[in-house]
Amino acid sequence: MFGSFVMAFVTLFVTANFASASVTGWTDVTVRVYDVTALDGKMRRAALELARSALASASVEITWRVCNGENAHTSHCDVRLAPGELAIRIVRMPMVSEQGGALRLGDAFIDSQVGRGVLATIYLDRVLRLAEQTGADRIALLGRAIAHELGHLLMATNAHGPVGLMRGFWSQDEVRRGKPSDWTFAPRDAEAIRRGAQSNHALAGGGDAGTPPRDTGLGVRDSGLTAPGSEFSAR
Repeated sequence: MFGSFVMAFVTLFVTANFASASVTGWTDVTVRVYDVTALDGKMRRAALELARSALASASVEITWRVCNGENAHTSHCDVRLAPGELAIRIVRMPMVSEQGGALRLGDAFIDSQVGRGVLATIYLDRVLRLAEQTGADRIALLGRAIAHELGHLLMATNAHGPVGLMRGFWSQDEVRRGKPSDWTFAPRDAEAIRRGAQSNHALAGGGDAGTPPRDTGLGVRDSGLTAPGSEFSAR
């Protein structure tokens, strides 16, 4: 199902301030959710709702297709992804710190043939560990991680922003502080996400995407290569 994808690695590093985005024109995006962690359904629904709210700031309306547990869309889950459809996996991964002590929280796959994001992965146990270490709300942190990776899929880029939710590195101090501007999309990222969602919507048969949907200033992948950038981490 997910053949011919390139993994883009992201490592989050910085912090700053910005004004929240103001965009108009809603675009629907369908996202399948495959959770193999036995995560409590109530917690998963709450985290998905938080992620949906975060994407709403970019005028993107997410429709979740949960592929396990209660209310699973089973008839929708055993077929190939439809054009323009995205997928998120929630899995567990051994706690292995990377260079500099960073702990990867998630990553995203990009289809290198067409330059589109399709599949992202969230490492649940690592997100929960960070929440425990910082005293942060587990649901909020999980929802933010999901929104971050969906941002990469919609922008189809491995690049991170210097500020806001698309930062490539989340420090424990930032997580503890909970500064609102750290956990919303910066205006430039929100605009790129909105245009990427329009492109996905057009691919799904929802209309003409019009002008090119992606800001190449946010980063372009080398075809067929693994590029540093669309996985994020914390330490």
